[in-house]
Amino acid sequence: MTSSGTLPLETDKRLAKCPKLRVLVVGKSGAGKSSLINHVFGIKQQVTVVSHNAPGICNIEDEITSPDNRHLVLHDSMGFEPGQDANLKKAINFLRARSAENVAIQDQVHVVWLCIKIPHAGGRVLETGDEEFIQFALDKNVPLIVVFTQFDKLQTRIEQELTEAEMELSDCEAIVAQRSEKKFVEICDIPLRKSQPLLPYVRTSVGICMDEGALKSLVHTTRDKVENRVWFVTTVAQRRSPRDKVDGSIEYVIGIPGYWRGLASTTKLFGSTLENCLRTIHFEITASWNFNDPDEFLASEAFKQRIYSLIQFLVPEDKEIRSWFDDVDRFQTLIGIGTTITAAAGPVLVAIGLSKMFVEWIASRYVQTPEALRCLMAYICDLTLIMDHLFLETLDLPPPRHLTQAHIDSAVESYQKSSAWKVHNELRMYANSMTFAQIVQSNRAEEKVQEIIDLYCSK
Repeated sequence: MTSSGTLPLETDKRLAKCPKLRVLVVGKSGAGKSSLINHVFGIKQQVTVVSHNAPGICNIEDEITSPDNRHLVLHDSMGFEPGQDANLKKAINFLRARSAENVAIQDQVHVVWLCIKIPHAGGRVLETGDEEFIQFALDKNVPLIVVFTQFDKLQTRIEQELTEAEMELSDCEAIVAQRSEKKFVEICDIPLRKSQPLLPYVRTSVGICMDEGALKSLVHTTRDKVENRVWFVTTVAQRRSPRDKVDGSIEYVIGIPGYWRGLASTTKLFGSTLENCLRTIHFEITASWNFNDPDEFLASEAFKQRIYSLIQFLVPEDKEIRSWFDDVDRFQTLIGIGTTITAAAGPVLVAIGLSKMFVEWIASRYVQTPEALRCLMAYICDLTLIMDHLFLETLDLPPPRHLTQAHIDSAVESYQKSSAWKVHNELRMYANSMTFAQIVQSNRAEEKVQEIIDLYCSK
């Protein structure tokens, strides 16, 4: 997928340095590693790996990849059984080789997930091998997160211990939740804190009672622990937290590239058409969300034109709108908004189709005007927020969650009905409040885009 725009492709530039997040997953068989990975990264269990090992035996050197998520590579290490040092030595040697200073960033281990089944009362949380491996990783400054798995099974055990009287109570579920929390602190949190007081951990349930909040917490913790240079690919690879996707889009697509600072002079966009600018922005944003889109619906001209259909009403001044659209009076009457069309957006607006004036306008050479500013700001806001709606549309689907046209249709319609008109109103009032040069030179356009996206995205 390429862009024909003239703006530098910041997403390509950043992913060229490190195109995949490399995760070392450590844990005994049955710890729930596969289920955890499938849900966080949106891949199915059938991963691609060249290995001749017997079933249940993994080779830590194998690169495990999936066509469902091209920004992820996994390494699987078996757990460290008491009295058996072979797996521990392999894991330490692997981590030593993958954390050396002369190893290219894309070949380094970026984060380790140490998966531990929540033990029964009296069981050890960390085996001796776990403690030795953790210390080695910390000494090598490799981010390591303990992932306590199968919290749902602990809850089931607690539920089974309820008396008949307790099971009849209306707050039975609250009792189970409270006791499960207390037991977890007793058998996991306190022992871990005594051994490693600063080590981050997350507890998860990825069975029938999948804990959505826990999976998002794991994504947040992983993002916060990895080095800045792989922060972006971490955000791109994960498919569990829409908030992290929005943050990544804002931070690395909207903010850091400095689109708006570049607009202060004609150098950056000299000779470029607005359409090419929009195509580049479209590529940047959709690539950063990393949907499983084998049919490339998001890159299609049809999808781009749907975004055009939304933003075209924001481009002309109020007094010029009628001259841009042949049937605008009919649609104004239909949606009942009186003299202006800018206060509404929805399926009925898209039904009007693309205006010939708009098509000709975006095909013209870029110039510094309030209309151009509104167009660029609206495209970024609309597309990012539609991506947010689309993420929510597919979040509850089982991996690998392939995008369909129906998902996109539903996301676009949801955005149109919920907040598109509010977003456009804010953008029009903002762009009309001062001159183009004042807005761009103060970086306020960039800040306003971030403010609007933060306000209307999912929390």
